[in-house]
Amino acid sequence: MSAIAYITDPNMLAMHRLSANRTMNFWRLSTKLAFSDFGVGDLVFFLSKDKEHSKDKEKGLVGFGRVTSMNLKSPLQMWNEYKSENGFSNKELFFEALKKLSKDHKLPDKMSSFYLENVVFFQEPLFLSEYDINISNSIESYIYIRPEETVIKLLEEGKNSLDIWSSSELTAVRIQEEAIATALNLAYKQVGELPISETLLKKAYKTLCSYQKIYEPYRFINNCRTALYLSFEDNVEIVVYADRIDKRILIGHARLINYYLKMYYPRELRIFYKTSNRDKELEELLNNC
Repeated sequence: MSAIAYITDPNMLAMHRLSANRTMNFWRLSTKLAFSDFGVGDLVFFLSKDKEHSKDKEKGLVGFGRVTSMNLKSPLQMWNEYKSENGFSNKELFFEALKKLSKDHKLPDKMSSFYLENVVFFQEPLFLSEYDINISNSIESYIYIRPEETVIKLLEEGKNSLDIWSSSELTAVRIQEEAIATALNLAYKQVGELPISETLLKKAYKTLCSYQKIYEPYRFINNCRTALYLSFEDNVEIVVYADRIDKRILIGHARLINYYLKMYYPRELRIFYKTSNRDKELEELLNNC
């Protein structure tokens, strides 16, 4: 899972914060949709212009959200679809803000956006310099947050400093879910995809897509076609594709995933496995490996 810190309009953030919004349309004047190593499922942290470090004026992180879609629309289309999720109470204020930010002070023909879910705000800003990430005060749009282990640290710190509007048991659980998702992505990056043929990989992905339609809360692990997951508190359930795959390969792969998951996740994590074909014997072996 990748993450970027994006400079965000303070007025827009204030609207979302005071409305206790859990979803938002994070609009951008750029028409660029494609990002290197960033897309659906990744995290956007909000860098606020009005939350600066007292010493060096570094902009602080005031919250985050998870990207569920990336869109390219006209300002009118964006307003008609998302309304106040754009961060303004009416269309006139939205259009006025766009004009002020555009170089020619006109509405753009098209603009891009990330639709965000699991939006959370922090009580106090977090500063990337405190996590050994150098950030220039002249940054114009965004930077990547790397290494990815830092994302987990930011999420953990943010959970301990939730905004009054975000402070709830449900919000804390959402932050844990994102921390587990990040740890899973890191573990699968280390271990890699199951060593099976491309034909079988395609079949695995198709099978798990069907599984996901039936059991909607399950999500694909980023860049992985052979496993879904569902997290809850300090627990994660992993559904692996198992049809026509050597059990020894699946068990060896699971052992490595478990090792790296426990390395990256900061607290004790309980890991449970299911198989796509509900092979009870294999599930017992995976859960005891």
